[in-house]
Amino acid sequence: MKKYLMALVGCIMVAGCSSTQPPEQFTDLPLSETELLAPKWQNLQRITALYPVEHARAGHDGCATIEYVITPDYQVTTIKTIDADSRFFAEEATRAITRWNWSDLTPGKLTEPVKTRTRFEFCLESSEGRCVESQLQQERQCRGADVLFAVGHLRVRTR
Repeated sequence: MKKYLMALVGCIMVAGCSSTQPPEQFTDLPLSETELLAPKWQNLQRITALYPVEHARAGHDGCATIEYVITPDYQVTTIKTIDADSRFFAEEATRAITRWNWSDLTPGKLTEPVKTRTRFEFCLESSEGRCVESQLQQERQCRGADVLFAVGHLRVRTR
């Protein structure tokens, strides 16, 4: 647990410190809800969020919507939680965004900063096949058109 928290703090510090413009300049940016659904982002390798151990053990599903700004040099800044069923889902979603391979993108896709958001759906799959993407998109409280799924798997222990 301590390692996860330290890693999260480190990622946020690196993302915040590496921006070339102060975050205050991004507060008036309009939200581009579906930015990462555009074809120009198809080569962005988006690493799946890890399922929070705390919720996996408890058998809880949930969601988190994270808003952030992408600068023209592909730095991610001004990361904030918009919706979340718990802080653990928000932390894992934030960590995932900071781990995406932004540096692998071809320069020049952006000429100005873009504010966008991504919704993460966390579902524990069972033998019943209950983590159907279309169903999850309709059931949750979190907002966002750009949706990624983190599916955990329940294992039944036999003694």
